[in-house]
Amino acid sequence: MPVTAQEALRITTVLEQELDKRQKPIKLWNDYYGGKHNLGFASPRFQAAFGGLFETFADNWTEIVCDAAAERLTPTGFRFGTGDDKDPPEADKDAQRIWQASSMDAWAKVAHTEAMVKARAFVLVWVENPDADQPEPEITVEDATQCVVAYEPGSRRRRKAALKRWDGEDGYAYATLYLPDQIWKWRRRALASGLILPASLTAGWQPRGDDPDQQVIDNPLGRVCMVELRNRPRLVDDPTPEHAGVIPLQNALNKLIADLMTASEAGAFPARWGTGIDLPKDPLTGQEMDDPGLWRLAVNKMLRASNPAAKFGNFAAADLSNFVAGIELLTGHIAALSRTPATYFMGKIENVAADTMTAAETALVSKSRDKTTFLGEDWEEVMRLAFLVKDDRKRGMNPLAETIWANVAYRSEAQMMDALTKKKTLGVPWRQLMEDAGYTPTQIDRMEVMLQQDADRAARALAFGGVDDITGGGTGGDPVPEPAAA
Repeated sequence: MPVTAQEALRITTVLEQELDKRQKPIKLWNDYYGGKHNLGFASPRFQAAFGGLFETFADNWTEIVCDAAAERLTPTGFRFGTGDDKDPPEADKDAQRIWQASSMDAWAKVAHTEAMVKARAFVLVWVENPDADQPEPEITVEDATQCVVAYEPGSRRRRKAALKRWDGEDGYAYATLYLPDQIWKWRRRALASGLILPASLTAGWQPRGDDPDQQVIDNPLGRVCMVELRNRPRLVDDPTPEHAGVIPLQNALNKLIADLMTASEAGAFPARWGTGIDLPKDPLTGQEMDDPGLWRLAVNKMLRASNPAAKFGNFAAADLSNFVAGIELLTGHIAALSRTPATYFMGKIENVAADTMTAAETALVSKSRDKTTFLGEDWEEVMRLAFLVKDDRKRGMNPLAETIWANVAYRSEAQMMDALTKKKTLGVPWRQLMEDAGYTPTQIDRMEVMLQQDADRAARALAFGGVDDITGGGTGGDPVPEPAAA
């Protein structure tokens, strides 16, 4: 049901308040992913002595934790079921064309990374060219700092409204409110720094655009056209980013590494000592003078003294192994808590068998497979909206949509071929084997055409007595005639 401008403004205000609440944690999560860490466990004394030295230092493991899961998630196509067991659905070619037209084979990876880092990512589906005779959907990935989605009371799927807010380059802030049957457009004056002026000075949001017909438009889809991708969704609590649980360990790791570098600077190089050495004396005071040139050592210099009783030596260097052990311990805890294989944190891997690598990645594979279940539902809704843009309600309202994912487990070529061979002996169809091998629906279609061409060539060669080059007989002479019809 259409709403009034006053009600639309009220919904916008409520959604904006929720969006403002999310800004601080999102900034924190994003800073840690980007390596902008505070030296969390440094004492005041340490900060006073070395705070400026390590102000920009970070040994960033949170980026690996987020990327390890995101890089496993690759949608390759969609199916739309018919409910008929005798007619199993194949990958939908129209869905693949829509996906490719919006470059989603690349931007879906960005959406997954954003969800891992900021707990949420958003996808907007709208009409690429509203004035076209044949409307085409446009799919775009939106940032969690700019978007928020509200759901119907008691539901975690039915979207009630969505808001996108951003700062323009013309001194205005803009917002668009998406409702199931209407889309409202707003703007208001903003400060040069991007801060919003108080509503008392700007009268809040005002309709955007000079044409009243463009300030509010109908939503022909009948649904809120923004979809929220949630990482680690919960029943009551908010979704969380992938690295939320390891941020305290990252702080401790930064502290230990800073201590390691401080100790290496102060005590890792052996200090020398000398006894029984006659130092030069000041002719006026008679006091011994410490000659810096006497103790300035180099590779081509030696210490010497005229006194036969003089002795030289050096103190033992500081032992840094305790710092290294602590760093390795914390790194292991980060790997365990995030279910990221320890091999991701190692600079060098030697003599590791493929079966050992597979076993080490079991937890990450399981976690990634769970993510495909939830994210797959979101991408299916995105594709339904895309078909509603094309007024294809059969697929736009189809509850039997399915996202096709690339295998989340990495396998060696030998492991993959062995698994496919065994599946083939069980009677798994050829197309399913190719999907399991990691080929996209487009690649599988192309291979099917090539297989048919190879079969046609073989049949024609057999009809002409095994001649390989059916266009010229293999001798450069006259072309071999086509076989007569039976």
